[in-house]
Amino acid sequence: MKNSRGIVWGGLLVILGVIWLLRSMNLLNVDWDAVLPYWPVLLILAGAILMAAGRERGSGGIVALLITLAVFGGVVNKTHQAFDDRDNWHFGWDDDDDDHNYGYHHDDNDDDDDDDEKDDDYQKEKWKSGDRPINGTYNHEMEDFIQKANFNLEGGAGSFSLNGNTAKLFEASTKSTIVGFLSNTSVNKLDNSATVTLKMEEGNVKIKDGEMSNQAKIQLNEKPVWNIDLGIGAGKGNFDFSNYKVEKLKVSTGVADMDIRLGDKMPATNVDIEAGVASVTLEVPESVGCEMYMDGALNAKNMDGLSKVGDGHYRTSNFDTAAKKVIVHYEGGLTSINIKRY
Repeated sequence: MKNSRGIVWGGLLVILGVIWLLRSMNLLNVDWDAVLPYWPVLLILAGAILMAAGRERGSGGIVALLITLAVFGGVVNKTHQAFDDRDNWHFGWDDDDDDHNYGYHHDDNDDDDDDDEKDDDYQKEKWKSGDRPINGTYNHEMEDFIQKANFNLEGGAGSFSLNGNTAKLFEASTKSTIVGFLSNTSVNKLDNSATVTLKMEEGNVKIKDGEMSNQAKIQLNEKPVWNIDLGIGAGKGNFDFSNYKVEKLKVSTGVADMDIRLGDKMPATNVDIEAGVASVTLEVPESVGCEMYMDGALNAKNMDGLSKVGDGHYRTSNFDTAAKKVIVHYEGGLTSINIKRY
């Protein structure tokens, strides 16, 4: 058994290390879109080895390694397809350093509609000739009647951060190559609400000097009660909601490294997380009671301050007595989930 574990984890580390080393040396450029659909081949190989080798020493570890890689490939491929079907997002990995540098500014206001239409037509004409925007700024003015707000982030692959406070309803600064971002804000005076959407266009992501080419830095106004929906296919997300009144938070991610910090501004915050092959760190104030329901297999977890009270059910000791609570529903496979108290 120990020998099999050593083969599985050692083999995984060797394979991942070789892939990243070759990528760093510009000796490997894999089209994952073409490779991932063939993950069942690994299961076929595992079955063939079992039939040929039987119970010979070492064969079990090799079979386990192939099955683990097959599960990994299947989860990534399925997550990839789900995001593609949802909004036609495409997560390509292009290491070419030949970046295009073109400026683009967009102010998401309700005024000057004619000018906006002319700008949109101008951008479409530019894009037909192969030019794409690289820098963008987006914002919408805060209005006194807005008491509740929704923020939807639809990001394919890249680096995303959200923190701080703005006097506007929201502000975003983006940097990208090949693709651009689109933003839309609608307000409803009948229920004193607003909805903000920031969406990445379809395209590829580039990695240069260890930094992703598609980036977005976002700030929200701290006055409204927020419902937030984050969709990130791949990359890194750093989201600090400690200054915001977050009532609901939904996170959908494929292959990403997510750091999320919650605050204590609401009596109850509901968090729903769906993760593919991802690392998720969730920070919760010590004064806030935290409860977590977890569903999925092969997940590595570190529950700081949470004790197991049932199958997939964890809770802090102060949950029943705390005036403010965070309730987390987590679903993932082959993920790492860390709960930290601060």
